[in-house]
Amino acid sequence: DYFTDENRVLKKDPQQDYHLEYAMENSTHTILAFSRELHTCDTNDKSITESTVRVIWAYHHKDMGEAGKNYHGSNRGTKSLRLLNPEREEVSSASLPYFDLTNKDVPVPDKDTTYWCQMFKIPVQHEKHHVTKVEPLIQKGHENLVHHILLYQCSSNLNDSVLDYGHECYHPNMPDSFLTCETVIFAWAIGGEGFTYPPHVGLSIGTAADPLFVLMEVHYDNPSFTEGLIDNSGLRLIYTPVLRKYDAGVIEAGLWVSLFHNIPPGMPDFVSEGHCTMECLEEALGAERPAGIQVFAVLLHAHLAGRAIRMRHFHNGEEQKLLAYDDEFDFNFQEFQYLKEERTILPGDNLVTECHYSTVDRIRMTWV
Repeated sequence: DYFTDENRVLKKDPQQDYHLEYAMENSTHTILAFSRELHTCDTNDKSITESTVRVIWAYHHKDMGEAGKNYHGSNRGTKSLRLLNPEREEVSSASLPYFDLTNKDVPVPDKDTTYWCQMFKIPVQHEKHHVTKVEPLIQKGHENLVHHILLYQCSSNLNDSVLDYGHECYHPNMPDSFLTCETVIFAWAIGGEGFTYPPHVGLSIGTAADPLFVLMEVHYDNPSFTEGLIDNSGLRLIYTPVLRKYDAGVIEAGLWVSLFHNIPPGMPDFVSEGHCTMECLEEALGAERPAGIQVFAVLLHAHLAGRAIRMRHFHNGEEQKLLAYDDEFDFNFQEFQYLKEERTILPGDNLVTECHYSTVDRIRMTWV
């Protein structure tokens, strides 16, 4: 149990809180398993919470000798993890059918931010199925280029001619058919892995009420203005004819992208709130879902200035336990948080998305 000071000098911690469970070694690997309390009450230790944890690792090929520690050299790295994200029950999907929704040779402009939209037709029709897992298909080498992917349900009254072309989203020349795609049915963001639905839940496809045409929106993040990039990324949807008890949906809450939302420069902690009001949830759920909806996972999403996000839940005017939070938000690691227990959201509840931003390194206004 060691810690570092502001000069990066490694010091042995007088309070030893890490306990070796076992160790083993073979010709290629050394494996150490250790444990510690989540909160050690040691000022030299960082508490482990449900927020993102940046794990730093380093090693030397020789063991520590009497002379002390060996410098790791280039044998070091970092990884963002959510250590307390509960294990998801993985149902084998190896033998299940799937279909891919992928872009075809999209020319990514040499500009900072591009949203690219492409329409697809769901190939599974005429009989209800459930999507059980969605996996990102990110073109090799483009892991930092593809920032997030949204899948929207579109009008079923369209015809196959809308499938022939992609176009930059939110553009004056964007096809009118894209405007019919308003309901988000799936979201993925950078650093996240595939999303597995709980065993009793699936995304319904194949019926008249389900998506027939979908719009895939890909956000390309190209801050270095690299030219000549061609992308073929997208999503894989794995599905089953064995129906589950409940249908899945998406509720969006937060700050709408708007010219009215801006952040001043030089701010160490600027907070914005997005309110999903009781009137809104009453209208959205009252007639169709009077018994409420069950939340089983949350994806917290922000961009480079984001530092922390909290999803607050109010019922009958009283604040409940946070629905989800990340006080150590990492732009490059945006992964679904699976709730330990499903949370009921009722008509008349309030949801408040609290976003913390830092613009200390910026000299101009940030338009969100």
